[in-house]
Amino acid sequence: MPSQQERVRKCLSTLLVKLPFYGALALRLEHRVLSAKEADAIRIFTAATDGKRIFYRAQFLQRLSDPDLTFLIAHETLHAALSHPLRGADKEDTDAWNIAADDTVNRLLEPDFESLPKFAVIVNPKPFGLTETQWEKMSTEAKYLLLAKERKGGGGAASKQVVTEVKSGCDFLPPAPDAPTPEQWQQWVKEAAEFAENARGHGTVPAWVDELVLASGEAKVPWQKVLRQFVQQRVVSHWNYPPSRRYQAVALLPKPQRERYGILGIAIDTSGSITSEQLAQFWKEVLAIRKDYPRLTIRLITCDAEVTSDEIFPPFVPLPEAKELKGRGGTDFRPAFERFKQPPIPEAVVYLTDGMGDYPTAPPPYPVLWVLSRPEPHWREHLPFGSAIVLEGSDWNKFD
Repeated sequence: MPSQQERVRKCLSTLLVKLPFYGALALRLEHRVLSAKEADAIRIFTAATDGKRIFYRAQFLQRLSDPDLTFLIAHETLHAALSHPLRGADKEDTDAWNIAADDTVNRLLEPDFESLPKFAVIVNPKPFGLTETQWEKMSTEAKYLLLAKERKGGGGAASKQVVTEVKSGCDFLPPAPDAPTPEQWQQWVKEAAEFAENARGHGTVPAWVDELVLASGEAKVPWQKVLRQFVQQRVVSHWNYPPSRRYQAVALLPKPQRERYGILGIAIDTSGSITSEQLAQFWKEVLAIRKDYPRLTIRLITCDAEVTSDEIFPPFVPLPEAKELKGRGGTDFRPAFERFKQPPIPEAVVYLTDGMGDYPTAPPPYPVLWVLSRPEPHWREHLPFGSAIVLEGSDWNKFD
């Protein structure tokens, strides 16, 4: 009878042949089968990853068929590739994070496997008042917020029942200090996609890979200059301190004060007219804003024809280097502005888009900066309010 370590190697080979994209990623990780004593020492009851290694409890593997073990390898590999250990490191409710992350991973894997193992978690979104489509468009962080709230007893009885009944099929570990960075995973995802295309031909790379925005390179907008001009009086004036020591001598910056931190709204157009390359560039710009203005609270909304995610990032909380931006429907800017009417209301909004969509009939009570990627030739005629900057160039236009 083969050992469990030999079974892992066998199923790794199966994954590489049948699903080369996941197999190539899985080979980037160390795979360790642990005895009961070893697993107990690090609280591994099933399987888990720290972003560098996948740990398997031998007793758990004994209960799995080879197809289920193959799925398990892909499942833990995807946790690592999506930097779930790193992204979950600051979460208070690790169980809620684990459930949310498992749900995301299992939904991504489901189309590529004949059936899901019994341990695979899929959360029912109906008790939360959401459809399957709405739930699938949510980020893992957004799912976590709902699950964590219900676990604290903040919702209805039906939602509480779902949260208490759903348990993660796998375990959660904090990130290893020497785990690959999101940037490293970005490169490996690209290489895995190329490997899969070469090994099995076009169409073998999972569809969701194109929607995973992995930031690399440099932002194109000089945010230190543009954002100072744009929101100096409305957002920066609420800061307790200047944004950076190197700017303390600039006369335009506010003096230290005791007012609350400002809130900057950022909206990203994820409609079908936006290419994957444009989405990737949008995310680079968002990361640049956070880097230059760490003391701002950022409210981040993604929207196509409807709002697909709504997240809050308090001061100094970093944004993930890799971000899954879902949507790809029609384009309507109105839902995002309607959502911004709900607290916390921003002092200003930056909207990243190509500018082609339905606009609100009336301007909001705060300034809006439209960051346009590849706009149509007559885009100036369509913007009803706000200021605009073209991402690929240096055009700057002000309407309000």
